[in-house]
Amino acid sequence: MQITGETDLFFIVGAPVRHFRAPIMFNDYFAAKGHDFSCAGLHVLPADLAATFDLVRKVDNIKGLCITIPHKIDAVPLVDRLTEAGKRVGSVNFVRREPDGSLTGHNIDGQGFMRGLANNGFDPQGADVVQVGVGGVGRAIAFSLASSGVARITLINRDAERARRLAEEIEAATGTRVVALKADERPDLGRATLLVNATSVGMVGNIALPLELSGLTPACTVADVVLKPDETELLAAARALGCACVPGTAMLKPQIELCEEFLYGEASPG
Repeated sequence: MQITGETDLFFIVGAPVRHFRAPIMFNDYFAAKGHDFSCAGLHVLPADLAATFDLVRKVDNIKGLCITIPHKIDAVPLVDRLTEAGKRVGSVNFVRREPDGSLTGHNIDGQGFMRGLANNGFDPQGADVVQVGVGGVGRAIAFSLASSGVARITLINRDAERARRLAEEIEAATGTRVVALKADERPDLGRATLLVNATSVGMVGNIALPLELSGLTPACTVADVVLKPDETELLAAARALGCACVPGTAMLKPQIELCEEFLYGEASPG
C-alpha cells in the first residue's frame, strides 16, 4: 500500500488502541475495492476528543473516523449532524467528513451485529435475549435486536438505572418487552437463547467473564463484541458448555462493508 497526498486518511479513535487489528482489515478491504485509502489507530483520551474532531474538520484529506471505546456516546454532541440511526440509538461509531468540513455521525453497530448473527446462522425471531452492557455499542445492539422480532431482552449493567432508562426507551420505540435487572438480581440464563456481551470485559488487559454463567444451556448462542482475543473467556466457557459462539470479528466484517457505503456511497444511509 502506497500513501500519497491523494490518499483518503481514516482513523479508528479510541483509548486504548494498541491492541487493534481492525486497521489491517479495513486496509485490506478498501484496497481490494480499489479505494486509495489508509486506516490507522488514533489513541485519544476523553479530554482530547473535542479537539480531535476540530482537527478533522480542518484537514481535507481525512475521509472520516471510526469511533470506539470509550467515545461513542461522547461523540454525539461533537458532530454537526446525525443520521437517523445515530439519533435513534444516541451514539456514534462512524463519522464522515463532508467536503465543507462538517461532520456527519452515524451508527452501524447494530446493523453490523445483526449481519454477523445472520452470517453465523442465528435467527433472532422469538429469541429470549440476555445482554450485558448498555454503553454506546450496547445501545445500538439492543435497539437492533428489539426491531428484529426477538421476544424479550433482559439488560444487565453496572449502572442499573442506566439500563432501566434504556429499557424504557426501547419499549417505547419498538414495543418489544425489555427488562432491566436491578443490581442484586441475576438473569435466568436457563431460558436464554441469545447471550450478548456488549462490554469491554474480556478484551486484552481486562480478561474476565462479564457475568456468572450458571444455568447457561447449549440451546443458547453466545455473542461477544470483543475483538481481541478471538476466543474470549466468555466464548471459551460457553463453547465448553456446548453453545454456538459468535466472535467480535463477525460483527466487524459487516461493519467495514457498511462503512464503505457510508463513506463512498450516496449521501447518508440513514
